[in-house]
Amino acid sequence: MKFAVIGHPIKHSLSPLMHHANFKKLNLDYQYEAINIPESHFQHIREIISERELDGFNVTIPHKARIIPYLDDISDEAKEMGAVNTVKIKNGKWIGYNTDGIGFVKGLESYYGSLKDAKILILGAGGASKGITYQLKQKTTQPIFVANRTMSRFETWTFNINAVPLSEVTNIADQFDIIINTTPLGMYDSNDSILTFERLKKRALVCDIIYTPLETPFLANARHHGYDTYNGLDMFVYQGAESFNIWTAMDANINAMRTSVLNKLNV
Repeated sequence: MKFAVIGHPIKHSLSPLMHHANFKKLNLDYQYEAINIPESHFQHIREIISERELDGFNVTIPHKARIIPYLDDISDEAKEMGAVNTVKIKNGKWIGYNTDGIGFVKGLESYYGSLKDAKILILGAGGASKGITYQLKQKTTQPIFVANRTMSRFETWTFNINAVPLSEVTNIADQFDIIINTTPLGMYDSNDSILTFERLKKRALVCDIIYTPLETPFLANARHHGYDTYNGLDMFVYQGAESFNIWTAMDANINAMRTSVLNKLNV
């Protein structure tokens, strides 16, 4: 079977490395490549994929929404997210899925344990936040709080959450067991505008969906204040594993996939 990831730029994608590690561990003679498709060439996506006779492909920035008009069918979650990161090709038909949210949540469960009673705060209301929240709602009995600078961003959300302005997060931060940052602000040192760590529960878990670097300034700040931290590496690994399952109906070797990425990052 043959697979790929499409995006622009795509040269530095670790997806081929990760998927080949999984294929090797499972003794599968499968292929996976990275295909660079600039926005100006995207109208030829059907021809590009057909020429390679792929069985499925992943979609990354900036094409996750752009791919949707070219699909024959789309999962409910991907439709809700307005974004697709996995396409399965079956009998010539393209079916779109989004595995980013479930990828993060499965990884989080493997690290944290049951999320049933966890009180969770998510920072940011972009596509990643929406996917993660969608999946978390199926895992916890507690209301999920999502904070964003611009409240109008929630107008496209069709499922219930407690939306709060980012400016009010400090006042409610001590309520939560898990805080998940999905904003790019975590990449910068001035994190006081996101969260005041002194206000958190003593045993709160602080997360960031970014995995390069493995420790963002946001997580480093949290660790400095004594909190347990969790990065986005497992989100990347588990979303890839979910894609593999969609394409093949087989379970991926998570350890092989994670190890290949960690080795590449020289950890």
